[in-house]
Amino acid sequence: MSTTVDAGAHRLLRRAAYATGGVFALSGAVQATWVSRLPEVRTTLHADPRSLGLALLGTAIGSVASTPLTGRLAARYGSRAVVAGATVVSLAGLVGLSMVHSVPALGLVLVLFGFGYGGWDVAMNIHGHHVESAAGRAWMPRYHAVWSVGGFVAAGLGSVVAGARVPVPVHFVVAAVLLAGGVFGLLTLFRADGRGANDPAFPAPAVPVDLARAAPAVPVGRIVTLPFVLLGVVMACSTVVEGAASDWLGIYFNTVRDASPAASSAAYTVFAIAMAASRGAGTWTIAWLGRGRAVRASALLALAGVTVLLLAPVTGLAYAGAALWGLGTAIVFPAVISAAGDTAPGRAAQAISMVTPIGYTGFLVGPPLVGLLAQHTGLEHALWLIGGLAAVMAILAGATRDRRAPATART
Repeated sequence: MSTTVDAGAHRLLRRAAYATGGVFALSGAVQATWVSRLPEVRTTLHADPRSLGLALLGTAIGSVASTPLTGRLAARYGSRAVVAGATVVSLAGLVGLSMVHSVPALGLVLVLFGFGYGGWDVAMNIHGHHVESAAGRAWMPRYHAVWSVGGFVAAGLGSVVAGARVPVPVHFVVAAVLLAGGVFGLLTLFRADGRGANDPAFPAPAVPVDLARAAPAVPVGRIVTLPFVLLGVVMACSTVVEGAASDWLGIYFNTVRDASPAASSAAYTVFAIAMAASRGAGTWTIAWLGRGRAVRASALLALAGVTVLLLAPVTGLAYAGAALWGLGTAIVFPAVISAAGDTAPGRAAQAISMVTPIGYTGFLVGPPLVGLLAQHTGLEHALWLIGGLAAVMAILAGATRDRRAPATART
């Protein structure tokens, strides 16, 4: 895209970009708040790896159920309205997670949590893609960088709160109130992007109203091409690799490395800090290496991290493996989101809302698969699956390469 954005519109776009980043950060904080207390919840419920893995399916089931609706709702009503509604649902789910008393109940509440969280995730990515497309800047890695910042801040707070023995319900209720206030404040800075919107900050052809009106006339086959399918495979692998850290890293340190609940929570904090650092440099990395090579290098880093984590003779070195895992996982998801939007010019919302559920199959399959393997082989052996999927990402990384004109690949 070679559209020139005037100074006034560019200021609006930057303000919208900052607000989008803030919403990404709070989304990361929601997820990390839950993950930071997961080892304690598991202990309280006396959940074995198999039953916990099946319960964790709930998040993915809810997310997969919500994502097909999100693209249509965002195109019709705007991403701001969708994020607002999804925030309410996901935070209600977060509070519910602090009050469950059985593994089946945990799974059911995770469906609610995942439904809201999945819609929130897709809608904010749609808004983020519109903003970066209108500005002609590769901002998506930065949005995901601040998602990681929100994650490691919330994970760190969760570790402190766990160490102070604050009850999980108190922690989650306070977090939900604060997060809701933050999201609704930031949404006032989002740009109007639904059907009938007339926002000068979204110059043609990036105006989402065009997407909403034209999308039904576009055959799915024109979007679901071989490159799109390969992007879906990379996305699915990346969500398993990333999601395994949130679902199993703390439990691995707690059960295999015999770390305390606070030290186990700190392992995910290390992972999240590394992700934030990598995503913060993601725009520069992609500009330097190109998107495909950057994704390949990231996948190899993730493979190295899992290897170090599992083979480290001492726990201190295992934290270094968690950091490498985070560094390598960081930019794959945002790179695939951007690449998916590029595969269908003028249909970005439709393409993103289609590739995201494909990616969420990783969250759907990953937790129970790792849990089932862990039940039979031990978690320390089951996590080698993550290294194998990182290798697949490295092999297929070329599918994410930038196919846009040079003018749109600016930083």
